[in-house]
Amino acid sequence: MDPEVKATLKMSYDQQARLRDGDTVQSWKVDEMDRFLARLQAVAKGSGQRILDLGSGPGHQAIYLKNHGCQVTCVDLSDEMVNICLQKGLEAFAMDFYTLDVEPESFDAIWTMNALLHVPKDSFLQVLTNMERVLKPNGFLYLGLYGGYESEGIWENDTYRPQRFFAFYEDEHIQRKVSEVFDIVHFSVLPMEGMQADYQSIFAKKKQPNLLSVPK
Repeated sequence: MDPEVKATLKMSYDQQARLRDGDTVQSWKVDEMDRFLARLQAVAKGSGQRILDLGSGPGHQAIYLKNHGCQVTCVDLSDEMVNICLQKGLEAFAMDFYTLDVEPESFDAIWTMNALLHVPKDSFLQVLTNMERVLKPNGFLYLGLYGGYESEGIWENDTYRPQRFFAFYEDEHIQRKVSEVFDIVHFSVLPMEGMQADYQSIFAKKKQPNLLSVPK
């Protein structure tokens, strides 16, 4: 990742951390978390599954998942966001997606909502591969992104300072990219009222080894 892009994102979110902590969780995001929890229950059975919240922000979604029986680990680029998570009693680490210093195959699922928006397109597969590495063999990924059209670069209408980098994908494009590393189980699009972008909701699982290709 471009060090300048990374530094800009960190500075921008550090400055906005307390304001974002005061936000309420929108109902459609709660619906997405409930869908995630239902799939987790169906796949992993029982409570206490380990969840990696990638790009956790101030921990709103992590708290919701924790209150529903998950063991959540938060990762965010912003030190201020991580500090807020820690103050809430969450396990949290300041870390980026490119050097994901996490034990291999240690999580039952990954939850990431509107965090990979900030990953340049030429680094997207690297990040997906890092995520795949830390999932258990039967683990799955929830990936949510704003998108529906192609764009990459600093968002000129961004009210944050410094302004942030965003990457958006058309629906077919994001599915092709994710499918290079994961098997997509479900893809849906949620229209966002008052926004140019839609919300792309993806459930995916680790690819299973092709036993037919293993030499005898």
